[in-house]
Amino acid sequence: MFRYESEMIPVLIKNLSRVFKTEYITTEFSTGNGVADLVFTTEMNDEDLYLNDYALMSLFVNLFQQNKHLTTKNLEKSSIDKTRLKNLLTHLEINDFIGYEGEIIVRNRKYKAHTRNLLSVEAKLNDWKSGFYQALRYKFFSHQSYLAYPEKNIHRVDLDLLKEHNIGLISVGDDKIRFISKPKTEKPKDLTSYFFLSELFAQQFKVMHQI
Repeated sequence: MFRYESEMIPVLIKNLSRVFKTEYITTEFSTGNGVADLVFTTEMNDEDLYLNDYALMSLFVNLFQQNKHLTTKNLEKSSIDKTRLKNLLTHLEINDFIGYEGEIIVRNRKYKAHTRNLLSVEAKLNDWKSGFYQALRYKFFSHQSYLAYPEKNIHRVDLDLLKEHNIGLISVGDDKIRFISKPKTEKPKDLTSYFFLSELFAQQFKVMHQI
């Protein structure tokens, strides 16, 4: 069986790639709220807008995912940082996301997160409870979050606790995995984090178009 957590990762990658039919999987993914052992998606789209900054993404979500009517006049009167706002609007116009009809800001197309979904896995060799808390934190950007644990000790995990918080459990053997419990797919708890981390994830696989 495994001596180190790192020995579990290749087994997880091999089997998760097969089960979810995906090549889009990465390790040691920094989330801003911990480093996830594995993050993957089942599909990426053709979105070419990269904001490359969490603050810009947050401003984008606040303005363009919630407001249906925006004008340059109203934005100029707002308390939004003017330099950051100008930077965001420039990015959006260059990428044909917005245009202008006088003072009215017209959205030319709908923004799509770079990934269809994000799924995260925290692998633990011994301390399953700390892995549970880490997996719980990953729900702020994930559609599904899992704890992976060695099959010989899987009986130690409190499955009811994981189910209560919609965390999946994966048993990891020498060359195979088994889903003890699969979580329900749910929306990430923080839309800004999902959009931003989806972008960071996609940059590892897409041909970058710097802006």
